[in-house]
Amino acid sequence: MSTKTSRKKNQNHKPIASETAVKAMPEPETTLQPEAPEVETPAPPEAETPTEEAPTPSIEDLQAELEAARAEAAKNLDGWQRAAAELANYKRRQEEQAARRREDITAGILSQLFPVLDDLDLAFDNLPDSLSEQETNWVEGFRLVQRKLLKILETHNVEIIPTDGQFDPNLHEAVTHEEHPELDSNAIIAELRKGYKMGNRVLRPSLVRVAR
Repeated sequence: MSTKTSRKKNQNHKPIASETAVKAMPEPETTLQPEAPEVETPAPPEAETPTEEAPTPSIEDLQAELEAARAEAAKNLDGWQRAAAELANYKRRQEEQAARRREDITAGILSQLFPVLDDLDLAFDNLPDSLSEQETNWVEGFRLVQRKLLKILETHNVEIIPTDGQFDPNLHEAVTHEEHPELDSNAIIAELRKGYKMGNRVLRPSLVRVAR
């Protein structure tokens, strides 16, 4: 009886190590094979197209092209000359305008001296017959100032308008027209106020009495 019991025990206890060994065995890995690279098939060479030679131009064609080129060059030269002339005229006008502006400014400044000279002229014309030595020295000092002012005007091409002769409406302004037994008609009798001009430009006309 003991023998049967031992057999049953042996049958109930199966080997465990073999099952564990089976479970522990790794599964075989799947190896990926690299894809083969695509090889481009070269395109067949294009057939060369035979080039046609340009026809040789004739003498007449070359002469026509030459004449056309000469005409175009003459046209361009004419345009360039016109542009150069216009530029020169523009520069000349700009220079003339600048000169006139400078002259206007100079004339405006110098014209402010005229009233001072008028006062000096009026004072010298009304001096008393007899002066003391001190008064004479004062008068000579003012005459020196007058000469310096006139020198400044002369430096800028400003001069006194002459009044000896015939009346000129471009230079003189008539205050009165009077009968005069010794002078011809339109002759200047006397100057009442000096006039000044800068070159041909009248800055202030002379005030005069005119015979008729």
